[in-house]
Amino acid sequence: MTTFVMLSKLSRHYPGEIKSLAELNQALNRHLKEDFPNVKHVASYVLLGEYDFLHILEAPDATLAARIALLLHSLGMGSTQTLTAIPFEEFYDVMEET
Repeated sequence: MTTFVMLSKLSRHYPGEIKSLAELNQALNRHLKEDFPNVKHVASYVLLGEYDFLHILEAPDATLAARIALLLHSLGMGSTQTLTAIPFEEFYDVMEET
């Protein structure tokens, strides 16, 4: 499984679509459980700064992560940025191989 960090911002076009942060998080968890059972939702955070939310997920591949980014858009996110996170232990192994 690969760890993906997803940063997202609320859409300015649909400010009334998000009734509460709790509802948004519940909707995300419901969709992940029902539509993406092979994805582990590690954590979610509300951010102060350029992005509004941070979601940490473990997924089998980048294509599935892209589908989850599209899910976030359907839940009212105006933009997302998805990053791959490599644990230090794995990175150290890569460094030793080169």
